Amino acid sequence: MPDVSSQVAAAHLEFIEPISSALPARSPTVAQREAAEFMIAHYRENGWAGLCDAVDARLANRAFDAASLDDEDRMILETIDRAAVEPGWLDRVVAEAEAEAADQLAALILAATWGEHEALAALDEMRDAAQAAGIPDSTAHAFIAMVEGERRPDALIAAHPSAQSGLLEATLNALTRREGDADG
Repeated sequence: MPDVSSQVAAAHLEFIEPISSALPARSPTVAQREAAEFMIAHYRENGWAGLCDAVDARLANRAFDAASLDDEDRMILETIDRAAVEPGWLDRVVAEAEAEAADQLAALILAATWGEHEALAALDEMRDAAQAAGIPDSTAHAFIAMVEGERRPDALIAAHPSAQSGLLEATLNALTRREGDADG
């Protein structure tokens, strides 16, 4: 299997999971096919036409020349293929990506909390990008809530249902460690 980026897998998890579950070799249910179709429509609306064409071909068991796709699109397709044959792998890769990102995000949140303009601007850009992509109450929105002082995982997840709960929890853990280091 090709080596795919854990960051790409984590960033596109909401797309990869339903697509890999709906591949014909996995004998998908109607609900799984509908979930895949919903995500394809969402990604297509947000400018991922080539990737969506490739995924439509895979779901219909048709050949598709991936050479016309960019590197990220090809990596997403490789991730979908690997997740289809090795479902537990995707969970491990996403957890790895979350762990890698959590410490950096915690540092950014802490810097924004302390008033560093660049850090707050970066978090604002993340939130604006999520909003522009049609994702309200995203992980980026939860990061802003952390800057504002929220540290309870259950409250963050309840207030931000579109957020990646694993990434939120890993970031909160890293933030707690960093805050403890700053106090000590």
